Amino acid sequence: MRHPNEGTLRRLLDEPAGVADTDREHIAGCPVCRSGLAAVRQDATRATAALDVRLSTDVEAGWQRLSRAVDGGQQPLP
Repeated sequence: MRHPNEGTLRRLLDEPAGVADTDREHIAGCPVCRSGLAAVRQDATRATAALDVRLSTDVEAGWQRLSRAVDGGQQPLP
């Protein structure tokens, strides 16, 4: 049997029900595919960490800056 592609390995993490039983069985018994799955899992962990950004927004301060800029005929600051 062929090795499932990286997309299938990623789907196994994100949407396990979307992976065919034959692929799932192959991955479980294949050291090459298990290694690939570990790499995909590590990439997913890194991506999650990179996208986990906490922002605090001060809406009132932004509104005040916009109001002053509009009242003064200026372009609002970003």
